[in-house]
Amino acid sequence: MELHRMWTEQCDATTGIRNAFGTQQALNYLIGEKLLDFIEAAESNDDFRSELPAFAARISTLFDSKQLAAYLAPTEAVNIPRDSSIVRCASDGPLVAEAWRQLEFAESSTS
Repeated sequence: MELHRMWTEQCDATTGIRNAFGTQQALNYLIGEKLLDFIEAAESNDDFRSELPAFAARISTLFDSKQLAAYLAPTEAVNIPRDSSIVRCASDGPLVAEAWRQLEFAESSTS
């Protein structure tokens, strides 16, 4: 599957997840799982790395600024379980930090 198609389909699925299970579960799915998996792949694959800004920009169109800010805040502030993937990856390697910057930049550009 083409990378662009993969993350686009994941973003498209987020609307159904939000409708069925709520915003927090949609954020957990798209950012806490799919984006972090994408970042991990980008560590060793330039194709994934080159798609990261577009993926982050698309995510910022799916959630409002308050939702993204709350999710990207320290985990204690939003009650994300300590065993979740977002916490396990919170060592904030360079690609994780870059993805967060991309999300924040994309979100601020659309506000």
